[in-house]
Amino acid sequence: MAWFSSVPIVDVHRDNFESIWPSIIVAIRNSSFVALDAELSGLGPRKNLMLRSFDERYQALREVAKSHSILSLGLSCFKVVKGDNDPDELCAAGKPLCFQVQTYNITLLCNEDYVVEPVALRFLVEHAFDFNKQYSQGVSYYRGVDKVDDKDTCSPRILFSELIVSNVPIILHNGLIDLAFLYQNLYSNLPPKASQFICDMCEMFTGGVLDTKYVADFEVRMVASYLEYVFRSCQRNNARFCHEGKPYITVEFQSFPKDSPFVEYHNCALPKSIINGIPPKAPENVCEQYAAHGHCVKGMQCPKSHVADDILDEEEFKLVARKKRRNQKKRERRRKRSHQGGDDRQQGSQSGEPEMKIRCEDNKEDGCRDDEEERNGEDEDDDFEDGEQDISTDVDDRTDKEMSDTVSQDDVSVGEQNKEAKVSAQTVRTHDSDVDTLKNADSSESKVLGSVVGNVNGSGTNADGDSHLKPKYAGCHRAGFDAFMTGFAMATFVSQHGRVPSSADIPSIGASFVEFYALEELVNKLYLGGKDVPLQITKSHFSKPSASHREKMKRLGKL
Repeated sequence: MAWFSSVPIVDVHRDNFESIWPSIIVAIRNSSFVALDAELSGLGPRKNLMLRSFDERYQALREVAKSHSILSLGLSCFKVVKGDNDPDELCAAGKPLCFQVQTYNITLLCNEDYVVEPVALRFLVEHAFDFNKQYSQGVSYYRGVDKVDDKDTCSPRILFSELIVSNVPIILHNGLIDLAFLYQNLYSNLPPKASQFICDMCEMFTGGVLDTKYVADFEVRMVASYLEYVFRSCQRNNARFCHEGKPYITVEFQSFPKDSPFVEYHNCALPKSIINGIPPKAPENVCEQYAAHGHCVKGMQCPKSHVADDILDEEEFKLVARKKRRNQKKRERRRKRSHQGGDDRQQGSQSGEPEMKIRCEDNKEDGCRDDEEERNGEDEDDDFEDGEQDISTDVDDRTDKEMSDTVSQDDVSVGEQNKEAKVSAQTVRTHDSDVDTLKNADSSESKVLGSVVGNVNGSGTNADGDSHLKPKYAGCHRAGFDAFMTGFAMATFVSQHGRVPSSADIPSIGASFVEFYALEELVNKLYLGGKDVPLQITKSHFSKPSASHREKMKRLGKL
């Protein structure tokens, strides 16, 4: 399906972990790539995550990972399959790239002492994270190096080792923090140096690591790059591409019994206006700060909309308005040139010059100028009033104070509304830096699910039947759905920016997904908040892997 209304997520806990274990292993081994996401108990002092030196930033992250824990782990396994409608052809112009998807949400419980931060607790409680379930039914695990007397054949640590052995590409969103926590909690002790950590990553994930935040920010150049915005934008564009005959993807989910006690369905239906191709309406009261960063200092108390569909509708509405202004200014320029040409022809007739020659020269000049404007976009800046910029332009990040200074329509008089519109237009959504990396704060890389999806409880639809919610967040907060959003975004990036194979084959089990779709430019690059370049996961001649990592890799049979 190019569009889907809900995503089945298998809820894994201590009581059913062993029974579901075989299906998880099979899904990982047969997958083309696996998307991961982790819910954490905190991130320590936020300023340490934005230190200028990466070595200092890593040291701070290492200390936090050693004292905190993973509360839940999400896995979403994507497998490329041949489509049912045309089984002999793969993704081409108008042909879908088909994926089978299985998503798991594993509730974890560290059996050692760990720190839980109030900010993380408040965030998770606001999003209906069930701490009672975590402490009563969480799958137990321990941190650091393997224990000699550990005889478990079915545990979170074994599961993470299976991901390493399978050699499948790992997909993350703003993945540096997740990788550090996964290493410390489910693999071994983090090495003392950042260079050793990078070398270990190279040997652990030979299939490659891809960061959807890096792709969205540096390659696709989206207006914003927090997870819910990226997912909803990809989902809407994918539905449009299906209508327009462009490359798109379809997803197939495993069918479960309706009364299955361990499967939850997360609603993420598209608005009917997107499915039916209806132009967007002007949204009301979109929170500019949340639209830019996926974070709002007012949180649940903010009176403005945090719904991703409202944010995207506002962007599209403004884009359409700008195109109209651009076309109108083109027509005005053409009229001026035509009037000027008429005067020139009159002067030419009085001076005895042929009228036809002047008319041809005017038309030639008109066409050349229009072509040059279309090619260079010289007239685009003319369409914006003072201070207004195109939504696709990269600008410096706004501070929270600047974003909160945007004038509210409810507080101005009718005579000041024009001024307010100008201020709102000037407030451009920017790529998040400081707030973006604080994954477990109110932003949490926008692990906010309710503002992306429709109402989980089935209420809150608008007059058109669209699943837009005025409440800030709907229902629950699941690492599993975050993992699915990450994997879906990467799948759409592959269909749009990867190389389409000329043959009708699909990548075989164990084949390099990255090489098959020519994603070498995207692999092993992690987003770094506040930096203009990503973190490259490559081996260095000046550093060696850590000793504990080498011992672990020998036990796994990868060395």
